[in-house]
Amino acid sequence: MVAPSDQAVQSIERALLILETLGHHPRGIGVTELGHSVGLHKSTVHRLLNSLGVYGYVEQDKDTERYRLGMKILSLGLEMLTNLDFRTEALPYMKELVEISRETVQLAVLDHGQVVVVERDHSPETITVNLGLRADAHCTAEGKVILAYLPQQESMGILSKRPMRRYTQHTFTEISELLAHLDKVRTQGYAVNAEESAEGLRAVAAPVFDHTGKVIAAISITGPTSRLSLERIARLVTVLKEACSSVSVRLGYRTDKGTRYR
Repeated sequence: MVAPSDQAVQSIERALLILETLGHHPRGIGVTELGHSVGLHKSTVHRLLNSLGVYGYVEQDKDTERYRLGMKILSLGLEMLTNLDFRTEALPYMKELVEISRETVQLAVLDHGQVVVVERDHSPETITVNLGLRADAHCTAEGKVILAYLPQQESMGILSKRPMRRYTQHTFTEISELLAHLDKVRTQGYAVNAEESAEGLRAVAAPVFDHTGKVIAAISITGPTSRLSLERIARLVTVLKEACSSVSVRLGYRTDKGTRYR
C-alpha cells in the first residue's frame, strides 16, 4: 500500500478544517470569509469546496452563493447513530455505577409490556433476591421510567393489553393510579421500585434517549431494602441520572434542546 504524500495529507487536513468550520455556520458562509476563518487563500478554499461538493459533503446556495454542509454529512451521521450499540455505550457507565453503589446495575428495554434486561453488572455484595431477566413494566423501576417518557396514548395502549398483576401490597393495579404516578416520575426524571415487584427489593431507574429524543432503555440500580434505603436512593439518583445522560449524549441525544433530565 502506497503511503499518501505530504501534499495529499495536507489537502485532507484542510478539507476537514473546512468541514468543521462550515459546521459552525448553519446558514452558510462565503468563500472569502471561509478563507479568512481557516487561514487559506480563496482559490485553495474554492478548489477544496468543489471537490467536497462533488461527493455531497458541501452544497452551495444558488441565491446567496454561500456554502454549507451537504446532506452526505447528515447521512453519515445518521448511519453512525443507527449502528451504535447502546449496550456497548452503556457498559462503562454501568461499571462505574456498580463501583459507586456496590449494587447490581441493569440496562433494560421495554418489550410488549414487559422489561427485558439486556445487560447487567452484578453487585460485589451478596444480593438476597433472585432477579429475573423479564418482568412486568408496571411494577419495575425500569418499566415505569420508560412508560413515563412514552406518549401517554402509547403507555395506555401497552398497559391495557396486559392485566396489572399484584405482586406485593405496594404494586399498582389500576391504570389511572399508575398514570398519575408516571406524571411524578416524568417530573423528577427517575422512577423507584419500592418493593412493588418483590418484598425486600428496591430499585431506582432513569431513562436513556436516542438521537431522535425517544426513550429506548433505562438503567437501574437494584438491591435489597436492607442496603438500598430510600435515603440512599436519594443520594444515588444524581449519579444515576448523570450516567444515563452521558449514555444518551453518546447516542446523539441533544441535551441543549429541552433536556428531559431534571
